[in-house]
Amino acid sequence: MGNAQILTNALVALGTGSASADRDISNRCTKITWNEEFDEHDVTVMGSTTRVRAIGLGQSSIDVEVLQSYTTTDGGENIDQIADTLRDISATGGKFLVRVRKTNAGRSTTNPEYSMLCVMSKRTIFDGSIGDVLMNPLTFLSAG
Repeated sequence: MGNAQILTNALVALGTGSASADRDISNRCTKITWNEEFDEHDVTVMGSTTRVRAIGLGQSSIDVEVLQSYTTTDGGENIDQIADTLRDISATGGKFLVRVRKTNAGRSTTNPEYSMLCVMSKRTIFDGSIGDVLMNPLTFLSAG
């Protein structure tokens, strides 16, 4: 069996512009999913004996589940304030940078960084039932 990768301390950083992502929300994240998919086109021509496919435009999305927070006094980011800012940027045609690494440490060949310019397409103000931890799921879509 190969070396399994266990996610325990990922970096998730957000920016309020396209040049940096300096708001580290890692200590509020419980889950991150980065999806990438492409349009698929059938380009089969007469005389072919099997279908031929071509890949077209792509799109990516990032889903982040974060613990809701309304303060920075505990050493973390104010998630409610950041989400409001990202909503406003997205609503006015702006984009922001999201950076992700599997480990919250320096970039390297074994700890590559993935980044994407995004807009926030979905925000659940909060999600929870009585006795549950208050969560704030966020969805970011590729924007350039």
